[in-house]
Amino acid sequence: MSSFFTLLLWAWLMASSFIVSGHMVEYASPVATSAFRFLLAMLIMLPALLFSWQRARLNKTEQFKALFASRQRLFHYVVISGALVGFFIGLFVALQSTTPLNTSVLYTLVPLIGVMIARVWLKEVAPLWRVIGFVLGSIGAMTVLFSTQGFSVQDNDGFQWHSGDYIFVGACFLLALHVVSVQKWGRSLGALSGAFMIMLFGTLWLLPIALIWGELDQVQWLSQGFWINVLYLTVFTTLFTFVLQQRLVMTVGASRLLAISYTIPVWVALFTALTQSRLLSLVDWPFASGIVFLGVALFLIDGNLSKVKLAHGSNSTSK
Repeated sequence: MSSFFTLLLWAWLMASSFIVSGHMVEYASPVATSAFRFLLAMLIMLPALLFSWQRARLNKTEQFKALFASRQRLFHYVVISGALVGFFIGLFVALQSTTPLNTSVLYTLVPLIGVMIARVWLKEVAPLWRVIGFVLGSIGAMTVLFSTQGFSVQDNDGFQWHSGDYIFVGACFLLALHVVSVQKWGRSLGALSGAFMIMLFGTLWLLPIALIWGELDQVQWLSQGFWINVLYLTVFTTLFTFVLQQRLVMTVGASRLLAISYTIPVWVALFTALTQSRLLSLVDWPFASGIVFLGVALFLIDGNLSKVKLAHGSNSTSK
């Protein structure tokens, strides 16, 4: 049960990042914001990591050197963080030739893409009911999105394919690859150390990109709104989510983490409606049917994962 609430906390924080990032546009470009939050998060994480080593009575110098001792590990985290940065850059580029609604709808395909990557790369064979659960999850998330955007089947202007959607499909593949690669390669480090490495290499990926395309001369460094929003994004939707993601991928698996991301549109819709005092606008059959689809999907996915975990545990015990 604690894992379930931790998953919900991760999803809620991810949902809040979409909302707060929307407010950041008036203070800085998305590329500049991403680079700065990664850099700031890394600088905050470093003393926290050192303190954790001190509490465990470990030699900080030796532990820090050990993080970079393996070339293979370094390559792994270059790929892990590079895939994440690639998603962000792909999103920013895609939005120049598509709509936020399109990217939101296509984002719901990330869990299904993750299942396919895990099948090919990790040789994880998903049971039929689990696959059905992921399909229902995508349908439910899309239904929630369309209902909150006032989209109807008769409206021909609601969802149309744009050139930027091809780019964002590639970005979604990179995000799914990032989560699955954490499950594949991230077991050699703890949650704090793994999150620090992702932030470090993510910063190294993003800094040159920000220097060239980040429009740094237009960043409103002296604005109070800039610092309030960027600190929230750094502490709650970068530090916390990265540490939670590292821990959850190792304990419940990448597929379950991706599955809970189906609920992100629900949290965004609820938070937006609450701040605008229009909660009653969500009381309609499209939104309710989307919630039902999501509930059934999570039940199917979670139930199958529990059975797989129990079977795996009994096999390990028998050995």
